[in-house]
Amino acid sequence: MEIIERLKERIKGDAVVTEIAKERDPFKVLVSTIISARTKDEVTEEVSKKLFEKVKDVDDLLKIDEKELESLLYPAGFYKNKARTLKKLAKVLKEKYNGEVPSNMDELLSLPGVGVKTASLVLSLAFNKDEICVDTHVHRISNRWFIDTETPEESREELKKVLPKKYWKSINNLLVLFGRSICGPKPKCDKCYEEIKELCPYYKKLKALKEVLDKYNFKKVSPKKIPDERGTYILKIKLKNGKVIKFGNHERFFKKGYYFYVGSANGKNINLKNRIERHLRKEKNKFWHIDYLLEHGAIEDIYITNKSVECEVAKELSNILEPIKGFGCSDCKCVSHLFYLKP
Repeated sequence: MEIIERLKERIKGDAVVTEIAKERDPFKVLVSTIISARTKDEVTEEVSKKLFEKVKDVDDLLKIDEKELESLLYPAGFYKNKARTLKKLAKVLKEKYNGEVPSNMDELLSLPGVGVKTASLVLSLAFNKDEICVDTHVHRISNRWFIDTETPEESREELKKVLPKKYWKSINNLLVLFGRSICGPKPKCDKCYEEIKELCPYYKKLKALKEVLDKYNFKKVSPKKIPDERGTYILKIKLKNGKVIKFGNHERFFKKGYYFYVGSANGKNINLKNRIERHLRKEKNKFWHIDYLLEHGAIEDIYITNKSVECEVAKELSNILEPIKGFGCSDCKCVSHLFYLKP
């Protein structure tokens, strides 16, 4: 895994929970991981430090008043819910495990507030076991690099198949830091390291996509500034969640991510303005297959050119992105005019 080796040379430091894990205290690793959910790293660090000055073990967590615990957890996300969860957790740990954190997956998953991600991180960091912790960063970046899955749980299973064991423990810390600084939901490829971009298949797709846009003089426009002229357009559509969508007599599962639709406006009374505004309208009679996708997805960006190049662009995009069959136009032989890109 050359891309991981190169990233290890660039990414220094540790995420908060990894830093806390250096104390080899399973209780602190478990609690700080629960705190970290839906919470920024710097807040997790601040809250964990404040909490562990007062709460050092299960007995302390049992004794502390829930309202005081809430104040210690603030401003972590959902701090009131987390206070309740931690109180329940302490009770189970005391009654069932004599105040100790269990060291196997099934028992960890039986604890209040513990899912696969938390359990994997505890096993890996606190007990030095070979486990892969897959959070949103690991799921997203791994899918951009070497797997194709829908959920973090699926990613965990696939990574165990393709990732050498020597990377299992370190992959979470590495990709969390990389994801927060550069490879986020909207990747900052311009700030990425050249040696990573050389190996990154996702960057290569984005670069090739930009080259097509530049080749045909596409420009990004605001929905309020679409010109009433003829030409070709590309809609970048975001689908937040995977969904089965019916269109006509067919139905298909559409994966979470981005869809690029290539269309044209070259008729006598048809121009870019009225054609794209129709796509933007929420209420309309569904006529094209794309209308059914737009019922569930949101148009994020609009690109236009005054050139009549719909099929030329579609053919080039079919070599870069994943074509979705059934979304061509009636008078061409293109594989599709709709293309998918992972988020």
